[in-house]
Amino acid sequence: MKQLYLPRSKSLVIRYQILSFLYEGRILEVLEEDAEDVKIVDRALRNIKAHEGNEGEPVAIDVQDCGAGYRFLMAVLAITPGTWLLTGTKRLIDRPIFPLVNALREMGAELSETPNGWLIRSKILPNAFSVAVDCSSSSQFISALFMISQKVGGINIQPIPKHFSSQSYYELTQQVWGSYFLEGVPSQIEGDWSGAVYGYAYAMLQPGEKVVLHGLQYPSIQHDAQIVPLFEKWGVQTQVFNDRVELFFANSAEIPPQEINLENNLDLAPVLAILALLYPFQLTLTRIKNLDHKESKRATHLVELLQQFTRVTTTTESGSNSIDTLTIEKREHNLPSFLHLDAHQDHRLIMAFELFSLFTQVEITNKEHVKKSFPLFYK
Repeated sequence: MKQLYLPRSKSLVIRYQILSFLYEGRILEVLEEDAEDVKIVDRALRNIKAHEGNEGEPVAIDVQDCGAGYRFLMAVLAITPGTWLLTGTKRLIDRPIFPLVNALREMGAELSETPNGWLIRSKILPNAFSVAVDCSSSSQFISALFMISQKVGGINIQPIPKHFSSQSYYELTQQVWGSYFLEGVPSQIEGDWSGAVYGYAYAMLQPGEKVVLHGLQYPSIQHDAQIVPLFEKWGVQTQVFNDRVELFFANSAEIPPQEINLENNLDLAPVLAILALLYPFQLTLTRIKNLDHKESKRATHLVELLQQFTRVTTTTESGSNSIDTLTIEKREHNLPSFLHLDAHQDHRLIMAFELFSLFTQVEITNKEHVKKSFPLFYK
């Protein structure tokens, strides 16, 4: 029997951290097993609280490689008195941010780009705003504005386009918001369904072995819980309990070519791609144009790896070089006896690449970066 103890959903925890800080001035307790991103946001909020009102040298708020911290805390700092430098890794600073910057500037914030991040000086005064924000590269822009909305007198936020990639995460923000103002922070925050996909893939690659995923709730407000009906279609049985789900996959069977739209489930892409390679079956992943905007250029790195073992075809989004569709042909050849895999310091690639170890000897670079979302993955 394989058991995984999943951390609390970092998407949920970080949203509750931001709301508690903004509307109660409270810092939530962080657990040892929480994702590193949660701990980064915790340290940043404590630093902001300690230096609120500082008008001297900019106080550095370092969010390292935490994308949610980068976007959400930019909005928080824009309404917090003080002089701030929002900074992080080079990869983070290079990730999309200008749509949020432009929206905050329109609301009165003073943000200046520097080589090391963003200098944020002014406090947005309470007022009624109507602001449009381009969400085509990240749903976190509109989530950041939504969470500060009641601190500035209410915002009428118009997303551009009306329907956008990862819109489910904005809907998650709205659900957390409603829950928070009705009931406060829940005593138990459910486990991470984005990490659970590893357990489902493991079950398919080890038929006959029970897999127990602790900490999950189902049904769930997390959109990645869609893996339950997805994997059921492929033969994985899910039994739901109060604090866990148990998986069982009886026998491997031929799986016909599959196509999955990941517009609202981008985090599932690495594990699904590697699962298709290893099982093997033909898989097409669509609406993945923002995958290269993640902690690494995930789509590019996946293609570079997959094409070593099978035929891979891609299509790009019109007018850009972003891979929007990825098709992995059914693998015909055996795997080598040893693989050295570069996961590019990307936690989701690390978990996906670990599936290779079920079939061959594997060495993965920088495995410690899995702590970003799943600190106990190897324990």
